Amino acid sequence: MKITTDYIVGNTAIQIVNTGKRIKVIDIAKERKKRYFLEVIVVTLAASIVFLGCCFYIVKLHNTSTMLDKQNYVLRSEIEGLQKENAIRERERENVMVDYKALYKKARRLGMRFPAEGQVYRYDVEKSTAVRIRADRTGS
Repeated sequence: MKITTDYIVGNTAIQIVNTGKRIKVIDIAKERKKRYFLEVIVVTLAASIVFLGCCFYIVKLHNTSTMLDKQNYVLRSEIEGLQKENAIRERERENVMVDYKALYKKARRLGMRFPAEGQVYRYDVEKSTAVRIRADRTGS
């Protein structure tokens, strides 16, 4: 059982605490100063930890931003290279000459023939968007 007794000796307030096993004499003014000092230290440490955490977080964000900028630059360079390569291939594809005689010979070998007159239909288109079929067929 804990028993606490308060006394005033001169101008000093003391507190005697009996815990059953030992007796403590506490100077109340010094104890308040000690407690205030500990509270200031705890608040300062907490603020310092928060401040350092924020600093490290900002440095991490800056590092991430730098890495993303580098990747962005590399990818843009890659895109420019691919666009140039694509333009070169497009020009090559446009410049390839088609050998129509060889194409005609290959089509004949595969059995392709020109359409007969009965297979050809003629269409008249006026200014409307509809397509009209002429009543008469050419060649019949």
